[in-house]
Amino acid sequence: MTELHPNIYDLLTGVVQGITKRYGVYVERDDVKQECLKWAITRATYINEQLSEPDTKQRQHNESRVAYQMKRVAERYARKEKAAKSGYNITDEAYYESATLAQLLPFVIASVLDGTVLEQAQEMIQDGMPRGSSSLAEGGNLLATLMDIKKAYLRLDDYNKNILILRYHEHYTLAQMAGAMGCAVSTAERRCLGAIRRIQDELGGVSPYRV
Repeated sequence: MTELHPNIYDLLTGVVQGITKRYGVYVERDDVKQECLKWAITRATYINEQLSEPDTKQRQHNESRVAYQMKRVAERYARKEKAAKSGYNITDEAYYESATLAQLLPFVIASVLDGTVLEQAQEMIQDGMPRGSSSLAEGGNLLATLMDIKKAYLRLDDYNKNILILRYHEHYTLAQMAGAMGCAVSTAERRCLGAIRRIQDELGGVSPYRV
């Protein structure tokens, strides 16, 4: 078996610390470490090439890329563990996908701004779903998911909240958002995606089942 480049362990330490800080309620440090090492071992040749780059600047770039890839693996594992221990009955990262968040954010933001009860939103969403379809509502988990997203939304700064309000509550088109923000349509789209990503980042927080 190919031995791993020694620098991988420095990267591993930073990744494990970050993931256990965010998901420590749901995962053990050693388990996260083992997941990362399993991933690294299956890609030992690639990783060793990246970390053995003689050019310092390029090697630093390669280290950042490998660390990012390792973080994604660790975060995927942690999210699965969170889902299992929080009572979600879903596969992988379904409730973190951008398309799913875009579908549910109008109901979440309305509950914040207009006082809509999330239980009512759950009924509205479920009523619009075809029978037999695979959805977040399966197993009665939709309400918990809405609560999770709401908590994440409330932790955003005002700038990103306002972007999401324009897009998912006021239902602005990207062109209208560009006009309101005084930027190009492509910039408005990037800002919307950035706000969604911040929601996804915040979703690593406390389970909605906890008070």
